[in-house]
Amino acid sequence: MYKLFFVSFFMFLLCINANSQTSDTINLSTLEQQFSDSIALLNEQKEQHFSDSIAFLNEQNKQLKASRDAYNTGLLLLENENYIDAIDYFTNAIIIDSVFVAAYLSRAKCYQGSNDELAIADYRTAFSLDSTNLQPLYSVAALQLRLDKILATQTYQTIIAFNKAEHKAYSQLGVIAFLVKDYKEAEQLFTQSLTINKDAYTLNDRGSCYRKLEQFDTAIQDYLAAIVLNNNLAFVYNNLASVYAKQGETEKALSYYDLAISKDVNYALAYNNKGSILLENKEYDKANLAIEKALIANAEYAPAYNNKGVIHHQFKRYNDAIADFNKAIKLDKNYAKAYLNRGISRQMVRDEDGACLDWNKAKELGIIMVKKYLENDCE
Repeated sequence: MYKLFFVSFFMFLLCINANSQTSDTINLSTLEQQFSDSIALLNEQKEQHFSDSIAFLNEQNKQLKASRDAYNTGLLLLENENYIDAIDYFTNAIIIDSVFVAAYLSRAKCYQGSNDELAIADYRTAFSLDSTNLQPLYSVAALQLRLDKILATQTYQTIIAFNKAEHKAYSQLGVIAFLVKDYKEAEQLFTQSLTINKDAYTLNDRGSCYRKLEQFDTAIQDYLAAIVLNNNLAFVYNNLASVYAKQGETEKALSYYDLAISKDVNYALAYNNKGSILLENKEYDKANLAIEKALIANAEYAPAYNNKGVIHHQFKRYNDAIADFNKAIKLDKNYAKAYLNRGISRQMVRDEDGACLDWNKAKELGIIMVKKYLENDCE
């Protein structure tokens, strides 16, 4: 009996152990399955993320290509001066890529002249996207200078605030001061520019300040220094000749006018200035030849017509002179000397009323010497 009980108990323990082993095996398999499922899920998520990233990059590249294609088409249209269509393509490029600096700059060039406000807005946007490039601000100031010198001055000052070594900004401020006839201020600004960078253009401009201030020797020094830096600038030779003319050095003046013409065969101003000196020297044939060349170079150059009229007057061809003065005044309604001269020629053909009208206009435009004509013949 005890033997039977022991056997039964032993079998019971075996069953328990067998059940325990089976239970442990089931739990381990479940964990392994769960781990496997987690790995599979992570892999699936990674693959999805990777796939999404690739799709996103592909879409970005597609959009970037569309933006650049539109931009490149716009450039071709801009080169062919088809500004309206070019604007459309640059706009499409910007719609796709709102930080496309080059597209804003190119569209601004298309707007220039037809809509300066939109051009300025695009240049400012380009600068806001890349403040390391000051060129858009220079473009803004150049457009502002056409209408509002104060705004242009403020923009050039802004450029200097960003970089005090911007010699071009000082030079442009000097040009503004020169335009409003503040020659001393202009000279100081040109000097500031030249302390940073010496160039022929700024030396020429400072020389012109000294010429206006009648500091002729100093003006000559600057013009000659400009020629040393760049001997191909026709206007520098012309300005230098003008200083020698003011000093009464006729031969030097004529030689530098000729040098100016040799640098630019279509330089109407130099031809006419040469003609003026020859006219003063009563070398009328030579003067007439120079003036005719001025008109060939520029058929709408008012001073040349004025000088031509003076020659006709000298030979008592008064009606021809009046016709030339008429042309000069038609081209420049504020040409004071032409009114003065036409008045003199009108007086010679007994058009007293016409002469007085012309002299009064000349007086209004600032000709002081006309006072004697008005006092003697019109009062």
